[in-house]
Amino acid sequence: MIGVAQVSRNSLQTRSLHNQMRLLLIIALLFFSLHASFAQEAENTIETTEKTVETEEQVKLVSPIGAMVRSAFVPGWGQFYSGSYYRGSLTVLGIGGSIIGALLAQNSFNNRYAVYEEMVWSGFHSEKEVLASYEYANQRFKLRTFFMYTGIGIWLYSLIDSYVSANFNNATTLIQSIEQDARDIENLGIEIGATPTRLYLGIIKTF
Repeated sequence: MIGVAQVSRNSLQTRSLHNQMRLLLIIALLFFSLHASFAQEAENTIETTEKTVETEEQVKLVSPIGAMVRSAFVPGWGQFYSGSYYRGSLTVLGIGGSIIGALLAQNSFNNRYAVYEEMVWSGFHSEKEVLASYEYANQRFKLRTFFMYTGIGIWLYSLIDSYVSANFNNATTLIQSIEQDARDIENLGIEIGATPTRLYLGIIKTF
């Protein structure tokens, strides 16, 4: 009986030792899991902070009214300010071409009109020649007027397009900011979803 009791006691001591070792192992695993979890959380927080700073730097909205004012003073400036570089370049080229065309047409008109006046005051030319000279000068006057109105039309287009481009640029910037925020939320392990009957919020964490 003593031998059986001794064996039972040894068995109980061995089982108790195994239980203690198992408990210590579980505690150690929990400790390392928590340590890894906190380390990952800290890393995610640092990355999120850096991305947030970058996002704040990228989210730079432009003023539509400011864009219009810029284009009012310098055609195309508001479009460049709004990020519409292609249309801004076309505006600058169009305004420049209109100004040059109007100046050349004005110079030609002055010369032709001077010839017309000389023909009228000299009295040595026929009425047909005088009228032909007048018509030629009048064509140059109409050409100058065409270039002037073309330049005004391009200027008005620049005002409207600057306002529209500024709003479009702001909308695009906000969409990119929202997409970046969604990626940041995903990196934090937060899942948001919806079904026809419910809206759910979940936290996904990998140990």
